[in-house]
Amino acid sequence: MKAVAFAGPRKMELRDIPEPQPAAGEVVVQVAYCGVCGSDLHEFASDMPSMRAAGVFQPVMGHEFTGTISALGEGVNGFSIGEPVVVHPGGPCGECYFCKSGAVNLCAEQTGTGYREQGAYAERVAVRAKQALRLSDTSSLERAALTEPLGVAIHSLNRGVLRAGETVFIAGGGPIGLLTLLAAKHQDAGKIVVSEPAASRRELSLRLGAHHAVDPAQVASVQVREITGGLGCDLAVECVGIAATMDDCLASTRRGGRIVVAGAFEHPYSVNLLNLLLQEHSIAGTFGYASEFEEARDLIVSGAIDVSPLISRFVSLHDLPSAFEELTADRNRDQKVLVAPNG
Repeated sequence: MKAVAFAGPRKMELRDIPEPQPAAGEVVVQVAYCGVCGSDLHEFASDMPSMRAAGVFQPVMGHEFTGTISALGEGVNGFSIGEPVVVHPGGPCGECYFCKSGAVNLCAEQTGTGYREQGAYAERVAVRAKQALRLSDTSSLERAALTEPLGVAIHSLNRGVLRAGETVFIAGGGPIGLLTLLAAKHQDAGKIVVSEPAASRRELSLRLGAHHAVDPAQVASVQVREITGGLGCDLAVECVGIAATMDDCLASTRRGGRIVVAGAFEHPYSVNLLNLLLQEHSIAGTFGYASEFEEARDLIVSGAIDVSPLISRFVSLHDLPSAFEELTADRNRDQKVLVAPNG
């Protein structure tokens, strides 16, 4: 079958790979749609040492996906051929301290579809049956491909302990930033301010429900202070992974407020701990999701959160390598690109 594989920094290639065979307790999913994740682009473009380049991760990425069951392994009950599903890509061990305490995203023994296990930039993929979550019907296959990144966004707000009515500042209007906006709106946040240099993304954030969309070139923190009458935001979520946006988050947050780091930083970032002490800021990291994946699936399928405005275009496996090059050259070109391996 066909798949697109990582072949080295800035190189993706279309390959023929063996058909997956389901082991006991596994199912094979025929992939309908798989989202191109920013972390995949980061791995593709980075010149830094990586787990994939070192061979720790296998070469086929793709962890944001939906599809239909095409084969059942021994001992799998409750699924039928053709049934639509969204796949949870995580592979926690189930036995460690973190798994038993409900923080499965922190399990150090993760296998992970798209990481140690073959991902969904392929026509089909084998996963453990417990990774497959049912969808009500095939009409949600496209939208539900955004379940994984919406789960990330919801988890980031949970890490920030968002309360109804609070002012939220979101640094970055890419997919995670705008999904954080949608999740914050659903959780009854007060004012929501998005900072984004690209005018098209600022306009989209306003259409999605942001109360203000500011250009960081005009000093985001000054604008946030003006919007909040000098107080600052209650919660800031950094969704880019660069020093400038982290600076904006710290400067925009009121005394006693919280900052969540959702962006993947490639370089170290220095924090003035005296200022942290004086402002009594709380900084929290966020990684993936725990129970939020199922919540995200339900919100999308029910229509409570409409993610369809974030879907920019669809590409085939044949066109995926060039799409990686295009998205790396211009990260503002699209929001979420979906790969349709079988369509």
